[in-house]
Amino acid sequence: MSVGKRSGDSSSNRAPSRFARFALALAHHAPLAIACWVVIALAGVLLAPRFDEALTGPPLLVDDSASARAQALIEAEFDRPFTEQDLIVFESETLTADDPAFQRVVDDAIDNVSRLPLVVSVVAPSDPRAVSQVSAEGHVAAAVVFLSGSSAERQELTPRLTSAAASAASDEVRVYVTGRSPLITELVVQERADLARAERLGLPAALLILVIASRTLIAAALPIGLALLGGIVTFGVLGAVSGLMSFNLFVPNVATMIGLGVGIDYSLFLITRYREELARLENPAEAVAGAVATVGKAIVVSGATTILSLAGLLLVNAQIFRELAVGAMTAVAVMVLAALTLLPPVLALLGHRIERVRLPLPRLSTRGGVWARWATIVMQRPGWWALASILIVLVLAAPVTRLQLGLDTDTAGLEKRSATVGREILEREFNEGRISPLQVVYVSEDGPLDDADLDAIARLSELLANDWAAVEVTSVTTLMDQYAGAHSLAILERAAAIPQVVAAVGDLINVDGGRNVAIIRAVPRFSPDTPEPVQFVRRVRERMVPRVLAEHGVDAEVVVGGLSAQIVDITDESLRKLPLVAGFIVGLTFLLLALIFRSIVIPIKAILMNVLSIAAAYGLLVVVFQEGAGANVFDFQATGSTQVYLPLLTFAVLFGLSMDYEVFLLGRIKEEWELSGDNKVAVARGLQRTAGVITAAAAIMVAVFAAFTFARLMEVKQLGFSLAAAVLVDATLIRIIFVPAAMQLMGEWNWWFPAWLDRRLPRVDLSEGSEVDAAAAEHPVSSSPHNRTIAVEFELRRSEADSESVGIHSTGQGEQGDP
Repeated sequence: MSVGKRSGDSSSNRAPSRFARFALALAHHAPLAIACWVVIALAGVLLAPRFDEALTGPPLLVDDSASARAQALIEAEFDRPFTEQDLIVFESETLTADDPAFQRVVDDAIDNVSRLPLVVSVVAPSDPRAVSQVSAEGHVAAAVVFLSGSSAERQELTPRLTSAAASAASDEVRVYVTGRSPLITELVVQERADLARAERLGLPAALLILVIASRTLIAAALPIGLALLGGIVTFGVLGAVSGLMSFNLFVPNVATMIGLGVGIDYSLFLITRYREELARLENPAEAVAGAVATVGKAIVVSGATTILSLAGLLLVNAQIFRELAVGAMTAVAVMVLAALTLLPPVLALLGHRIERVRLPLPRLSTRGGVWARWATIVMQRPGWWALASILIVLVLAAPVTRLQLGLDTDTAGLEKRSATVGREILEREFNEGRISPLQVVYVSEDGPLDDADLDAIARLSELLANDWAAVEVTSVTTLMDQYAGAHSLAILERAAAIPQVVAAVGDLINVDGGRNVAIIRAVPRFSPDTPEPVQFVRRVRERMVPRVLAEHGVDAEVVVGGLSAQIVDITDESLRKLPLVAGFIVGLTFLLLALIFRSIVIPIKAILMNVLSIAAAYGLLVVVFQEGAGANVFDFQATGSTQVYLPLLTFAVLFGLSMDYEVFLLGRIKEEWELSGDNKVAVARGLQRTAGVITAAAAIMVAVFAAFTFARLMEVKQLGFSLAAAVLVDATLIRIIFVPAAMQLMGEWNWWFPAWLDRRLPRVDLSEGSEVDAAAAEHPVSSSPHNRTIAVEFELRRSEADSESVGIHSTGQGEQGDP
């Protein structure tokens, strides 16, 4: 076997670090670098509104799924296909739907709405095609509006649609418009309010933690400023590409949540190392180079790992995952670039002024005795500490076995506007299934529909109507049976010659397009996002359709579409792709960590711990949100399910974010291992020097993520909570307890790496060695009177490490303060 070698002795022969040279160049051209970022930020300000204006509802269609096939058939086979069914809700406390004054409001509203673009047709409460569109007491009526166009086009139409209908209202009759696009429009408004609220809560909390950790206002303010500027640039970049792809209304929250978290953390790590280097070297430019040569590499590795983890979501054949992935990846990439190209020149210009405006707070040293003592305590009984931390994590993760995926489109958290109030009235007087009925698309494979096809459609309509989950079923055969007393090809051909009949059934059969496609519309008894309609879809697909095709022997394709069918398809796709996405992320993580740390054990341990911390977050999510334990604290009503796309999204995000602490902690441990060659010394000093800043960084991430749990949208609440819980578990039980215990237990096996593989793989070194010295020797800054030879400092540091190792072994004490 081959155990990793100490590299300190040969470091003086290494070529100058690109990171060090790059940082020194930025330091010498600081005004120019900052000016470039000012221009980029201004461009972001100009482009960000395009991103905000282009937000749409969450697209739930899965590529090549049955529901996508149904939607494609409807759009291709019908002259004016409808892609959405909205409702105009009329309510009066004194009048009924039979009163002339009530009818005038209904007629005026329908007349106004019918003139709008994208409106395919409107079915009035009194229309012969209308079924159960007037409440039992007659005080509420509903008109069905069929819309065409894309999601963005329908959403853009919503204000005009609502205004056109509401303009017909009277003092006695109120008018509301509800449906998918009207509700999405109100969700977008709520999303903006949630985002603003989360920033108002999270940023002050993050600033307070930074002030306590740094004890100086300037050092505390820099990470907040960089994260905010990075957010503007992120939205600008997404605005620039919004013409090429759409983004759903949850992308801003996800991008902001992750961008703020990693942006502040990256800045904190770099500023902390810069202040260490500045105290040691005196020269700001060299201090910047020293910080970037070490922490800068870790930021690149951490950011790359996070981006690659998020890229795993692109393997899912669903647009919503692609949109969320692109938004989050853009946020991380911008924050990495800002930390490496904006923060260094800012630090170089500030120089020693970063230490000004100090506050009289207790000193929280990242290298103080408390963490040295803690490291010693853990390493004295590593087996017990490792076992205890694992058991706690397993207890937290246990409820994950009860995880139930679903999609909650409940509007309880929204302010009472037209769409929300209209939906509540529908739920009270009728049923919510009218907002998005099932659409069973029947396609004859052997030409126009014949009598056998019509019999099959009639039988399928009968099975649907007899199912307890359906309240209304409409098809071309149900209409023929209702008005002609029977269904047959002859009756259909006679009806096709009557324009009024063609207009009435034009959305149920492609009369003018080959007459080979028919739609059976089934209104579910419950909201389309509840378990009952979802199970209804499965019964239709797995039992009813095969039964009808077998009984009638027809050559036909039958697919089920609609919101409930889309939920079924995206749930199945998420579960089907979870192993693939997880394998992709785990494999890449292993390769990166093995390459960086020249170890087999460390990547395996890191992956196992990441999986456990994510499972713990899922377990807490199930208890707090799915089962409602936190309903009073976070102000929501439990639905018994977890949003269908959250597990995959949080897995990708958390696997990437957990690498932050893994890379920064183990990077410093590896650096100390190369200095001392003693695993125990390396673990103790690595923890001693990073535990404080990791704790502060984790507290900041938890504060930022937790702020989103007070949003009103359930998806945002759940995502914020799961991320905050995972980071808290990861930075405490995993990084501060299990990692040092496991590192001590494994000893030098931590650094075992096959010799043949070590010779063939490129090296990625996170420690600076003499890279800063080599870069400074080539750069004019080396002539500065403040410059001290890095090589001498490096040798002094090695001597200091050797002397401190004695203290760790004998007394358990390391350094008692910063240099």
